[in-house]
Amino acid sequence: MRSAGIFLIIAIIVIVAYSFFDYAAKNWSFPGFFQLTEKAGSTNGSASVSQAITKNQSQSQSQSQSQNRNSDNGSGSDSNSEETTDISLYFGKVKISGLQAKNSYSQGLITLSYNLQKGDQINVSGWRVKTRKGEIIVPQAIEKYQSWETPNDIIIENSGRIYLINGSNPLGQNKNFRLNKCFGYFLNYYSFYPSFYTYCSGKPELEEINNLTPYCQEIILRLSNCQIPDYSDDLKLTFDDECRTYLRENFNYNACFSKNSQDQDFLKNYWYLYTGRDIVEPLHDTVYLFDQSGRLVDKQVY
Repeated sequence: MRSAGIFLIIAIIVIVAYSFFDYAAKNWSFPGFFQLTEKAGSTNGSASVSQAITKNQSQSQSQSQSQNRNSDNGSGSDSNSEETTDISLYFGKVKISGLQAKNSYSQGLITLSYNLQKGDQINVSGWRVKTRKGEIIVPQAIEKYQSWETPNDIIIENSGRIYLINGSNPLGQNKNFRLNKCFGYFLNYYSFYPSFYTYCSGKPELEEINNLTPYCQEIILRLSNCQIPDYSDDLKLTFDDECRTYLRENFNYNACFSKNSQDQDFLKNYWYLYTGRDIVEPLHDTVYLFDQSGRLVDKQVY
């Protein structure tokens, strides 16, 4: 009986102890449980940070995609590509029709051709020709050339050509010109590139010069087109003042200009503009032509 009582007491103690430790484990903050709780909290915190990073990355990607879409649509784009340039109203009316790189035989040359409807006029001064080597701004020129005239804006009409020449102007600096039918007289002194031919004014009729000596009349009739006569070594004209005066006053550019400058066909649609810049790549390049507003007029790939 005594043994049974002792066993019962031990059993009661064990039950009480088990209940005590079970209660303590659930409700008290022993160091071991504190560490487990802290680790659990740390795990939850890392998950929250990870979720936040993922969310921010998602937002950044979304913003980037939105910016890319805007860029593709041209909104906020800062592209310098010539391909995105607006098209000019003059597109198709003025074209880059010729390119010649400078070499040992010829000057560099860019040729612009135009073909306009009747009544159309375009101011091309200030237009730009651009290549990878640089750019040229189309300058002003003298329409009806006289050496004392100052250049003005170039107004083109009908059809013709504009030569942008890398070289010095035989007539002098800032003397760009529009060709006219008296320019052949300058060929007595200068050479021009590209070359040209003009017929100048016609020879006088015999009735107009019959007051001159027969020898003087024969000299005049034998003159070539646009030739300035050289009579310095002609002894027969040494004392023929009237003939020499007639030759001097009638066979030169200024005399031709005075006689013909008001003719309808006096001006030719060829403009000689000396830029002094070599921008034509000898091998391959893309050449762009822009108007004064920076809009694309023409483009040539070669």
